Amino acid sequence: MSARKALALGAISGLRFASGPAFVARAAKAGDMDLGGTTLAFLGSPLLSKALTMLQLGEMVGDKLPAVPSRTRLMPLLGRAASGGMVGAAAFFSDDRRAATGVLLGSSAAVAAAFAGEGVRALVGRGMGLPDPVIALAEDTVVLLVGYRASKHAR
Repeated sequence: MSARKALALGAISGLRFASGPAFVARAAKAGDMDLGGTTLAFLGSPLLSKALTMLQLGEMVGDKLPAVPSRTRLMPLLGRAASGGMVGAAAFFSDDRRAATGVLLGSSAAVAAAFAGEGVRALVGRGMGLPDPVIALAEDTVVLLVGYRASKHAR
C-alpha cells in the first residue's frame, strides 16, 4: 500500500508540485496519515496545511497562464522531484516503513509525471485542437481525484 501511495502522491506532485504536499498535510492534520515522531511531523500543522492548500490553488490558477515556464526545465523539475520525494517518504512513514524507498518512488513518479503530463497536454492540444487551459483543467481534475483517493486511503 505504501508504494501505491508514494507513486500516486509523487505523480500528482509532478503535475502540480504543491498538490502532493497539500494532500499529505491535510491527511496528517485529519489523522488519516500518521507522521507523528517522524521528520515530517510538521506537515500535520493546521497552519501549514492551510498554507499548502492556498499554494496548491494558486498553482492551479497560475498553470493556465502562458508565461509559466515548462515543468520539465531543470529548476521546476527539481522542485517537483523534491516534492514527490517528500510525499513518498510521508507515505512510507505513515505505514511505519523506511522512508528511503518512498523518496525514490515518489521523486521518480514526479519526474515521470512531469514529462508525461507535458507530453499529453501538447499531444491533446494539437490532436484535438483544445485550448491549453481546457486541457489544464482536466489535468487539475486528475490531480484532485488522485490526491483525494491516495490521501483518504492512507491508513
